Amino acid sequence: MTSTAKYKVTHSKKLGRYLVSAKNITPGEVIIREEPIAVGPMMYKDCFCFACMRTLPKIVKGRQYACSRCNFAPLCSVACEARIKHHTNEECQIFRDNRDLLTENGIDAAGILLALRLWLIKHKDPTVWEKIDRMEAHLDKRIGTSIWRDREVNIVDVIRRFRMPAEIEPPSAELMHKLCGILDVNAFELRSPGAVDGLLLRGLYIEATLMAHDCRGNTHLTVDDNFQLTIYASVAIKQDEPILFNYTSSLLGTADRKEHLREGKYFECECSLCTDPYELQSHLSSVLCPRCKKGFIGMQDTSIVDPYERSRWQCQMCKRTYGGHLIRATLNICRTLIDECEDVDIKRIDNLLRKLSQSLHTNHFLMLSLKQKLLTACRKEITSPNPQKKIVQKMLDTCKEVYNVLDIVEPGISRLKGIMLYEMHLPVIILANRSYSAREISSTQLACQLEEAKDLLKKALTMLLLEPPTTPEGKLAKRALEELRTLNQNINDVKSLPLEEPKVHMRRAREHRKKIK
Repeated sequence: MTSTAKYKVTHSKKLGRYLVSAKNITPGEVIIREEPIAVGPMMYKDCFCFACMRTLPKIVKGRQYACSRCNFAPLCSVACEARIKHHTNEECQIFRDNRDLLTENGIDAAGILLALRLWLIKHKDPTVWEKIDRMEAHLDKRIGTSIWRDREVNIVDVIRRFRMPAEIEPPSAELMHKLCGILDVNAFELRSPGAVDGLLLRGLYIEATLMAHDCRGNTHLTVDDNFQLTIYASVAIKQDEPILFNYTSSLLGTADRKEHLREGKYFECECSLCTDPYELQSHLSSVLCPRCKKGFIGMQDTSIVDPYERSRWQCQMCKRTYGGHLIRATLNICRTLIDECEDVDIKRIDNLLRKLSQSLHTNHFLMLSLKQKLLTACRKEITSPNPQKKIVQKMLDTCKEVYNVLDIVEPGISRLKGIMLYEMHLPVIILANRSYSAREISSTQLACQLEEAKDLLKKALTMLLLEPPTTPEGKLAKRALEELRTLNQNINDVKSLPLEEPKVHMRRAREHRKKIK
């Protein structure tokens, strides 16, 4: 560790190697900037360009397909190694030598690409390979699982059948399984450059992978188009405190988060969110008590592997207990109703939210997924020339509800919170202007409400400005800056208006004078 490093590597029996802060770190401060050692597709794709890392329509180039954007032929063009540093001459040669094997067996080369790239590092860069070899693969927990069998058929067996260049020794099955495990356990999900096609990639990083997990992590991660990963502190981190990252989704319930971590990362989470029956009052998993209809049922033993099978759930008000099978049945019914709900029908979504609120807490993760559908539909409405006031208000209220949950599960700087704050400001402006036009509020009150929208934008920018400019969130930050300048001018213009009493105040004054007479 250098004298200026903000982190150091330590070790414990429970966590293995992990990072702790070497000094007090403030929110928004950069902890690590790191380039990946390998990047590749997360899922198998029929048309994947190894060079520009995108899934695109194909064009025919000679006897093979080529990328319609960069004209790169996947198997492989003459100078393709110059396209991207993660695509190499050796890799190209192997694919050329094994073209017949891939074609005859219908094997998607993109599916084996990342594991092959790690294998080639062993022969090209012993220093980096030593660091890869030390990464946790959890082979003992993977053997015989469905993931193990999938990797054996689609990656390990394929690569072991490859004809390798003379200077590269054929890989053993055990080592290839280890590389698959290293990728599954340690790689970060990435978006393709510009996120134009929704392709998910995986990137492996040496230092970032040492962050320990917590469902309420203390870091915020961004990745630019060159796959450089930057780790910011999302909250203040004191010296010698662990540097933590959430390996799963913050908007899942405890049972689903723990299952994802158990099956994909091979450990049981014991963080503060997972061990609290009511998830620190976020109530992501809480179900309304069928008996008292006032309290909410929470999982009493969060350590049980299948909480819907053996765990007891208890109401916080009447203390009635229920079996997990009742909770599972309730959730299955709710999931079916949500899946059947049309994304664009605001009225239908709103009606379903009211119906489900008779069974679930308004913050339940299934309710939040439905609220995301509602926000998608509302966005289209409020960008129309004359949006309905009730829909504008509904969008504002829903954004606030989602934000309040995020503020618990994603403390400090958060990409999702930044987006919610941005989306809140426009309804505030629309409602304020409507009220002023109807003479329901004065110009002073209008300015005050526009200042509220301004504060929302400024707070959103403290989070969104950390995003790389070419990402969707980075572009949103640029738009927010432009809107902030416009809003500042509008506020100044409103403040220069003559003060007028709102119509509602004038009406009340007239009614009061009549009563006096």
